Amino acid sequence: MNTTGTGVFHGRLASLALRFTTKCLPICFGPRRRALGSPTIDDTTSHAISIRRTAYLSPYDRAVYMIERLLRLPSISTYLYAILIDENTASTGQYKDPTAPLKTLFDHGYTLNILLNELESPFVSTINLLERVDEPGYQQHQTELFWRGCVDAGLALPEVLGAHESSLELALATVTGILDILQERGRLGSPDPRYIKPRSIYPAAHAAPGAPRHLVLVYELSQTEVAYMQDLEQLAGFAKRVRAQLDCEGSDIDTMAIFAHIDQLLALHSKFSMRIQYLAGLPPDHQFFDAIYDDLCSDFDVYSSFCASREQAQRAYSAALPIIKQINCGGLDPVFDVTSLFMRPVQRLAQYPILFQSIVDALCDSCASLSLQEKAKRILVIKSMYRAMQHSKRILSRANEATREATNQVNCSSFFDRVDSVASDLSEEAVGRLMTSGKVSAKSTRDYEDLEAYLFSRTLVLCKVIDPAQSSRSSKFRRTLSSLHMTIRTTSLHREERRSSSVSSSTLHTRSPTPDSGECPARANVEFQLPTINTNDSPSLISPPTKLLNSYASLVSLRDKPSPLIKFTSSVDVTISDSECPAQPKNRLSRLCAREQYPTAAISQISQVYELNGTVRLTIQIMMANGSERMLVFRRLTQESAAVWVRMLKRTVPLVPVDDENAAQNAYHCLHVNPRFSKSVLGRSIPM
Repeated sequence: MNTTGTGVFHGRLASLALRFTTKCLPICFGPRRRALGSPTIDDTTSHAISIRRTAYLSPYDRAVYMIERLLRLPSISTYLYAILIDENTASTGQYKDPTAPLKTLFDHGYTLNILLNELESPFVSTINLLERVDEPGYQQHQTELFWRGCVDAGLALPEVLGAHESSLELALATVTGILDILQERGRLGSPDPRYIKPRSIYPAAHAAPGAPRHLVLVYELSQTEVAYMQDLEQLAGFAKRVRAQLDCEGSDIDTMAIFAHIDQLLALHSKFSMRIQYLAGLPPDHQFFDAIYDDLCSDFDVYSSFCASREQAQRAYSAALPIIKQINCGGLDPVFDVTSLFMRPVQRLAQYPILFQSIVDALCDSCASLSLQEKAKRILVIKSMYRAMQHSKRILSRANEATREATNQVNCSSFFDRVDSVASDLSEEAVGRLMTSGKVSAKSTRDYEDLEAYLFSRTLVLCKVIDPAQSSRSSKFRRTLSSLHMTIRTTSLHREERRSSSVSSSTLHTRSPTPDSGECPARANVEFQLPTINTNDSPSLISPPTKLLNSYASLVSLRDKPSPLIKFTSSVDVTISDSECPAQPKNRLSRLCAREQYPTAAISQISQVYELNGTVRLTIQIMMANGSERMLVFRRLTQESAAVWVRMLKRTVPLVPVDDENAAQNAYHCLHVNPRFSKSVLGRSIPM
């Protein structure tokens, strides 16, 4: 048997199989996509290179990590060690800031120059740490030398020379770059075991398996805050790149309206997240979370401005989206969604009360198995957590109020654009400021109707929505043609007479009420030019019957009738022109007709009744000027909508809650009366 030929055959077969496989695999499976940010080797081949993303570090973790790295540098650790001892023994209240020792270290200009001298860069000469040591401005001078050296070494831009004062973030970023270079060169050693470990001063939050529920919730609060901080940093970085790109191109896009208050939110939560993470790492009996709002409550007003301008920012972003999509924002995460990140501040603000309430409930449940001494300590923590919840609710209420005010301004402007202010005698000065509005199912004297209710500070207005199709014609035609009953009278024409004369005479009169009837002081006669009749197109023509044209649509349908025999021409008083009756856009706002108006000062009482189906029925009683009473009933209101109406009515009218007999029997009934009408409503005075 020839084994040599068999081996050659198998070798050729293997080579052919290898060639076939290399050609078929790209066809079957397609080219592998290159990962985000991976470089290309040449112009024709793209290799899939996966990116190893480093774990996100919050500002709190970054500060602690920097302290740990600085302690590994022998030339600076001795200075930092003394600062950490002071920080550990100092009475700083319930919260310790990990950036405090770093700020103390950086305030000494010579310590920064020690770091810079460690680089031994050829672009930076060694800085004399004793230069001007006896002069009063020694620290300021050393700090100036540090930033000049950073600019010469390429660690900072020249713009920092005049803007580095009180900028801790800039100093942290620059020192981080120096430490990265020193670590690559192997200049960072091991920390001295005699030094205080930074994590003993600034602990990290953790939740072991089987931990109590309140500890798990505290850990969840800490981790969600870190995730929110990461979203804010991504959004702020995206805004910075978009601004820089659009400024270079000279675009007229208002980036301030799109990314308003993002930088302020980032600065606020850089401090706030540190406090949450620090307290979350403490033992349960030391987690006094009300301290996180100390001296930051006024800073949270940025949420009110952000929420009030959110709709405007979203509209501006949607308008500029085609241009923003063309901007190269490399380095973003593939799941980065700008639209959803715009909603994150609003969502996060609403999460704080829920999280704190859950922690309070879990702490209360855990008190059953504690001793009296432990229970006393736990009660202090519960009170602190409850105060933190109250702080978060007040911040959320202010943001909701700012959003409502911005919405009311838009709705007020839309209201006066839609309502017929001439017929209803409404003006902004007369009705006052808009408090709230909404669609309601209301009943006064008739059955329930779907109306739009607008509560102003001086007037309560109920409006009926007019169908846009019915009000699409201009008001000029509507007023003119609604008062005229037009009749076309034509004279019977024989075929022989029409052949002899091409034009016949007829008069179009307008029927109007006579002066004797008292409906109109004078008669309005409108004469139209006679139609031109072409007798050559039809062998016979029968006079059309008399038709009543009581609308513009009927007149247009007769004018546009596909017949070449009758051609209308316009009169002087009534102009039938397409230019005066343009086609209305589809998105035109519907018109409003003011159905009823009541002064808010005449509201005598309001009552809420909670229905079994979860809705609320709101009743408003009004005392008219003639002594009669009028009752308005709003039904099928949601509990949130009813609460807003009652709250706004209380701001408009001095209403006082009353313990009525019916209310005492029904826990789902609330009654408020106006003390001005207390005697006429309840027959007794209301205590103020």
